[in-house]
Parts: sequence; structure tokens; C-alpha cells
Amino acid sequence: KGGVNAAVDGHYGSMRSLGSVGRIDSLARKSGGRNKTIVRLRGDRKLNLKPGDDEERIVTINVGGRVYMTCIRTLLKLPGTLLYEMAQEGGELYTDSAVFIDRDNRCFDYILQYYRSGELDMPPAATFSEKLWTDELKFWKIDDPAMKLPTASEVDALQRELGKPATNGLRRKLWLLWEDPQSSTMAKFLLGLSVFLSVGAVCTFVLETQPSIRTLEVGYHFLGLSAVQIQDALAMFEMVVIVFFSIELVTRFIATSKKLTFLRTPLNWMDALTVLPFYLNYMLDPSNNNNNGTVVDILRLARLSRILGLALKLGKYSTGVRVLGRTMKTCISELGVLGVLLIMAVIIISSAIYYCESTYDIYYNGGDEAPSKFESISRSMYFSMISVTTIGYGDLTPRTSCGEFVACLAGLSGIFVLGLPISIIGVKFQQRYDEMLRESKIQMERERLVAIDKKLQAMRGMRLISSKILGNRPPDAGDLTAEEIDKIERTATKVFHEVDLDNSGEIELEELGEAMKKLGMEMDRDVLAIILNGMDEDNSGTVDKDEFLDFVIKCMMGDIPTTKDLGLEVEKGQNSTSQEDKDRPKSIRKA
Repeated sequence: KGGVNAAVDGHYGSMRSLGSVGRIDSLARKSGGRNKTIVRLRGDRKLNLKPGDDEERIVTINVGGRVYMTCIRTLLKLPGTLLYEMAQEGGELYTDSAVFIDRDNRCFDYILQYYRSGELDMPPAATFSEKLWTDELKFWKIDDPAMKLPTASEVDALQRELGKPATNGLRRKLWLLWEDPQSSTMAKFLLGLSVFLSVGAVCTFVLETQPSIRTLEVGYHFLGLSAVQIQDALAMFEMVVIVFFSIELVTRFIATSKKLTFLRTPLNWMDALTVLPFYLNYMLDPSNNNNNGTVVDILRLARLSRILGLALKLGKYSTGVRVLGRTMKTCISELGVLGVLLIMAVIIISSAIYYCESTYDIYYNGGDEAPSKFESISRSMYFSMISVTTIGYGDLTPRTSCGEFVACLAGLSGIFVLGLPISIIGVKFQQRYDEMLRESKIQMERERLVAIDKKLQAMRGMRLISSKILGNRPPDAGDLTAEEIDKIERTATKVFHEVDLDNSGEIELEELGEAMKKLGMEMDRDVLAIILNGMDEDNSGTVDKDEFLDFVIKCMMGDIPTTKDLGLEVEKGQNSTSQEDKDRPKSIRKA
């Protein structure tokens, strides 16, 4: 067709020939019908193209020396991305049907597949670093779903699923107070207090078992306190802890809108396990009960349950414990394999060592030495478990050559029994840990953008700038007059030239900060970066005089942009104008 020589299905041939093949292959399939339009393509013969068929046209994209061919229609699936802009009317791909982009083509394999399937898969971590992948996504103007920050509506929907009341009121405030530490300063304080009391309760439980305190040793003193005083102080602290956790548990139950879900949640049972043993201990006081032996046994079990509940409650605040819990949930099958292999190894090893050691008393022990400790298979299971798990306490040792051989096999079998499943669990733990770090970054970015948005909202009206330029202008003075706008422009122009030390006609971030300071509004660097992004309408990374004047006037009128207006809203999680965008060649930069 047209004498074009190129390998269409490979990665060879010139850009020109491949572009021609793409266009001819698409257009040659069009046939018949009225209202045909004559279209002249560069270097190609005239071809008939029906109106509206542009989206079916095949275009060629050369990324780092590898050629890709796809339809315009495919690239138009993701608005706002770089290829979408290039495939729009007036873009390079729409006009020339071919473009060369000097980027990593390995990443582009996944990016082009994203346009085709609508699902963005991250390349294997062993092949690509996370930074490389993030940089490529920024270049192609694709928001990383893994770093997608939830919107306020998404957070609200998720919280409702967890039990947040749908309507505003006392119950909703209580729910946020106990369930969402980021909702207020008081919620953060309660979280910190809960962690402190959990740690203190565990320490109290440990100190109560000290012999000098437990037996009220006479003459014992610590920091000037006797054993009786220490015991009373520990009991008082325990009472405070129980009251706090009881209030927390009851309040959370009252506040939630999904009480059955609340009762079925294991973490809530852990919280109940923290306080219930105390009340059980109070109700079953041995001094007021005739059946003291049974009551004491119950109380011992209750106190053991209490320390278990405290430990689990403390683990609830630990990131590592949460990651471990997620890992265990995703490794049920691997844990099942590990359990089956371990049981098989223990049964085989314990049976073998029992029969090996049972011959010791018959053939070797003349009565002068103690009999073998491997008196039964069930007793031998302890030795097998310790040996297979490669711990080896040494309290049980074989005395026969046969038993020693079996013990060696037990140690070797542990490598195979535990090695493979644990390595898989370790990999999944690392995956969950990476996800946790990513979630932590998302949360930090969300908090940062929310804080910036609050600062921007607080700037509405810009009274400091107003008083600096216009003097004491009444708040109800109405819209700015022509004279006031002229005065603002003259003042802002003067400030602009004062900070533009190199007389380039453009100012950068540091100079912008100095300009705002001269106008009477000193700002944090992160807020300045957002403002610079809002002023920089041509994506040059700097602000010229016209952009600066326009922004100052908007400030005076209270028209301050939000992070959402600037494309930095919580759900995006990344700047709309990144360094990657500024580094793009002009031929593929957004017009």
C-alpha cells in the first residue's frame, strides 16, 4: 500500500514510514457511502475519510526507541492525561499521527495498557523502583491510584460503613471523638491518653507481681513509698484505667449506628477483655465467697485475660501489629500449609524418637542411670516441636545413636518445613508494610493539603494587604473602585520590580514570598507554592507581572483559590504542575 516499507508489528522502521502505515492501514479500511471528505496527509496520497472517523485513525508513538501503534479513540479514554491532550484536535498526534517521546518504554507498556483496559497495574518492584514509576506517571499526567487521596465524601461514606451516624448531632460528635483521631484536637488527645493508659496498665500489672509488693514486705521502700502505699497507688491507677476504658467502650457502643457490627468486631472484644475481668474480680471477691478455691482459679484466669486484653489493646495502636494482622489474614492458605507440614513432621519425629529411645532401658541401661525421658509419643512431641522449629532447649536429649540420628533429621526437616511457607509470609508482610507506608504518605499529604486549604480560606479578604495598600478601608465599602484598582496595580507593580532583582520580568518562589511580605502578608512556603501554582497560568514555573497583578487584585476581592480550584484537591494528592511537567519538551507540552 503506497510502497511503504516498515515492520508494522515490530519495533523497526522509520517514524515516517510507520506513521504512514498507521494512517493508510486505518483509512484503507473505510469504504463506500456519501458525504466523503478529501483529506491530504503529509507525503501520502489522497484518501477518502468519512466525517467523524478521526477517532478510529491509528497513530504511532515512539517511546525511547520502541514504537507503539494505537487508535486515537483509545487515547481519548483518559481526559487530562498527556496523550489525551496530544490526541485532541491541534495536538501532535492528531495533526501528525506520529510523535517521539524520550522516556522509559518499559513503564510505557503499563501506561498504554491503562488506556486500553482502564486498570493501571504497577510494574513489579524488582524491575522498577517506586520513584521511577511515580516520576513516569507524573510525566504522563496520570494520577497514581495507589497514591489517590480519598475525598471528603469518600471518607464520609467509609465512616458511615463503619458506623458513623448519618445525621449531625451528639452521637456523630461522639463517634468522631473516639473513632477518628484526625477529626479534632480533642480526639487526638484521647488517642494519646488511651495509649498512655494502656502502657501504664501493663506496667502496673507487671509491678503487682513483684514479691516485695505482692507480699507487702515490711521495711520495703521505693522512692520513699512503702509496699502498702505502692500497692494502693497501683490499685488507684488501675481504677482510673478501668473507668476510662469503660467509658470509652460504652460511649463507642452508644454512638455507633451499626451496633451488631460493633459487637461482631474482634477489636471491640479485645477492649471488653480489658475491663470485664476487673468487674468479675469485684463481684467474685474470695473473702465474700465460701468456695474460695474455685473463685481463686476464676480470678487468676480473669487477670490473665485482662493482661491479654491490655496487650491486644496496646497492639491496636501499633502500626507493626496492624501490618502483621493484615498479613495473617492474607496468608491463611500459607499458614494452613505450614500447620499441616509441622504436624506431620512432629508426629513422624516423635514416633521415631520414642521407639529409638525405648530400647535404651532394655539394652543399655543397667539400672544405674535414670530411665529415658522419652516415655511416650506424646512426651516426645515436645522434643519434636522444639527440634523442628530449630529452638532446641536441651532439657530432653536422646541417648541412643538411633535417637541422635532422628534428632538430626528433625533439625534438617525444620529447614524445609518452615523455610518455604515463612519466606512467602515474609514477602506478603513486606507488601502489606509497603501498603501501610503508602497509606501513611497519603494521610500525611491529605492533612497537609487540608491545612493549606484552611490557610488559603483564612486569607479571604486579605485585610492585611488591604490595609497596607488602601489604608483603613471599611469592610462594607463594597466593590473596588477604578481609583482603588489603579492604586493596587501601582503598588503591586512597584513591589514586583523591587523583588525582581535580575530584571527578568518574572519572579520565582522565594521572590514571591518576599513580595507578599512587602505587601503585608507573610506566608508559609507550602502556601506560597500553592499560590505560585495558581498564579502560573502558562506553566512556566515563574510568575510575570501581569499574573502577579491579577492575583493581588483577586486577593483584595476575596477571590482566593482553594486547593480544589488549583487541581490539588485531596483526591489527587499531587501538584498539577510538577517539575516533570516543566521539564517536558515544548513539542509535547500542553498548549
